[in-house]
Amino acid sequence: MLMSYLPIALAVAGTVLMAVVIFAPVPVPATVTVSFAPPAAPPCDLPFTEMWSNPAPFEPAAPRWPALLDPSAADCDAATRLALVDALRAVRAPWADEILRRALDDEHDGTIREAIGSL
Repeated sequence: MLMSYLPIALAVAGTVLMAVVIFAPVPVPATVTVSFAPPAAPPCDLPFTEMWSNPAPFEPAAPRWPALLDPSAADCDAATRLALVDALRAVRAPWADEILRRALDDEHDGTIREAIGSL
């Protein structure tokens, strides 16, 4: 007679275990909050009005497109960049045309932009 209740007892025990697995609360990992303080303002010896009446001259950043050919060419001068444009035009390959298109977006020297633009 005890053997007739064994399958029912096992089914009930399995149901209870599945209910615990499904409905038991999941432990939430502790959240980590990171906050960064804003950088301190650099010291300035000029009064506020004098700072704005004599702004520092703007110098555009050096074009970064030569680094697409060679990382050491990233800070080359205008004459070297012009020579690179001529060399890329002579190659006549799709990858060279892509570099020239990117150079046209990045370049600020008018002579070099003119040489690139005459593709």
